[in-house]
Amino acid sequence: MAMAMKRQSVVMAISSSASTLLGFHSQRSQTEMGMICCLHTSTISLSRSRIRSGRQSYQKGCSFTNIEDALFSFNHMIHKHPLPCIVEFDKLLSALVRIKHYGTVLSLSKRIELLRIERDVFHFNILINCFSRLQRVDFAFSVLGKIIKLGFEPDAVTFSSLINGLCFEDKFARAMEFFDDMVASGYQPNLHTYNTIIKGFCKIGKTTVAVGLLKKMDKAGGRPDIVIYNTIIDGLCKDRLVNEALDIFSEIKGKGVRPDVFTFSILMHGLCNSDQKEEASALFNEMMSLNIMPDVVTFNILVDKLCKEGMLSEAQGIIKIMIEKGVEPNYATYNSLMNGYCLQNKVFEARMVFDAMISKGCMPNVVSYNILINGYCKAQRIDEARELFDEMSFRGLIPNTFNYNTLISGLCQAGRHCEAKELFKDMQAQGCSPDLVTCTILLDGLCKLGYLDNALRLFRAMQDSCLKPNLVTYDILIRAMYKSGNLKTARELFMECTFNGLQPDARVSTAIINGLCRDDLVDEAYKALRKMEEDSCPPDVCSYNVIV
Repeated sequence: MAMAMKRQSVVMAISSSASTLLGFHSQRSQTEMGMICCLHTSTISLSRSRIRSGRQSYQKGCSFTNIEDALFSFNHMIHKHPLPCIVEFDKLLSALVRIKHYGTVLSLSKRIELLRIERDVFHFNILINCFSRLQRVDFAFSVLGKIIKLGFEPDAVTFSSLINGLCFEDKFARAMEFFDDMVASGYQPNLHTYNTIIKGFCKIGKTTVAVGLLKKMDKAGGRPDIVIYNTIIDGLCKDRLVNEALDIFSEIKGKGVRPDVFTFSILMHGLCNSDQKEEASALFNEMMSLNIMPDVVTFNILVDKLCKEGMLSEAQGIIKIMIEKGVEPNYATYNSLMNGYCLQNKVFEARMVFDAMISKGCMPNVVSYNILINGYCKAQRIDEARELFDEMSFRGLIPNTFNYNTLISGLCQAGRHCEAKELFKDMQAQGCSPDLVTCTILLDGLCKLGYLDNALRLFRAMQDSCLKPNLVTYDILIRAMYKSGNLKTARELFMECTFNGLQPDARVSTAIINGLCRDDLVDEAYKALRKMEEDSCPPDVCSYNVIV
């Protein structure tokens, strides 16, 4: 009895700590809750023994594909005599959780409570999980309070679900505090708990904290599984700490933990992003030697890197191996190959890949179209780019901002300014909001065609909207104004740019100096040169050449 009291006090301490963190206040006093926690009648013990027995035979839950079937089944259960025990109801609720009907689970649980069917920790854990998924962790903690009031003992799943809920709401610091309280109170976190909090820290870029937690887990005698290691390796690779990720990889092999296809894929992606192509290829060979079958993601990582490096024949070789291994190329595979050809201005070959993709039943997406449209625009084949753009709607695809920006840029570069403006209007009419890139492309096109008044009007309209001009926008307009001899407006824009907290680069400043020199204002040009040095924007060779 003394041990049970001690255990209950530990649980209450954790609950109290969590309540303080979340600003959750129980309506009952600590003393009253402590009294409730100590009530263990023989009737309750007998009932709970029956439930535990049912749990042991609980192998596979129900399975539903739609909510109507689940509700029909529930309605049938509540009209049975005698009523089924909580184990049977929990099978149904678990099935609803799997199809993400969290609100329905909570509603049905309320009906179960009204039927006075005794619930257990397993049932309450389902509720905590649902509240956490709905980002109502405050209600999840209130369920923890109910668990304690009813004299149950929370388990590792209870705490994992609560930590998960805190992480879903991006309350990672609070999750870590709750985790520490849990460990300090004698509860041993399970693999899911560790994975949840490690994943949370990796998500916000605090990978070093996650690595520290992994070491803490090792010291506590825990055995991290490959899922936890993959989470850490992925976080390190995203932070460009590939060497550290490789160290973790060596560590897991030394501990006898078998890496899986995700481990290799994550590392290969990190190595490719760090321009370590040879190391990525070596890792691929190691993977094959361990009889770990690469999936489409693994193959696509290599194909994409080889295509970006211009090694198209090698990329085709990887695709050939891919098909031989029974892995079908997907849209990402074809997109990488098309992009590789377009980077080498081989639009005809890119189009052949596009057509082959369709003939093999792999429907192109908006990215596929954007790659090819961009290729046509760079090859000055604007009419074909426009046809491809119009084709998207026939295939049921809605052009996005990137698609519009690519074609508008192509039209501007081809001097077809009126068509670019019409497409810009069409973009807005279709409910696709222009972004800063869209406006900057149009602005640049107007400046190159000499429509400076129109460009300035567009610039002012941007300032009045939420699309605030950036340094690139100012650079385009300032240099265009100086080139046309409109020194006054250019200098005003330059001062405005500085006033808005944007630090002009050497190219913009050199344009200013050039304009001043052309107007025989050499002294002012010299002052501008010195100001560049003072503003931590060192003049380049062009800046000095202009002055000389």
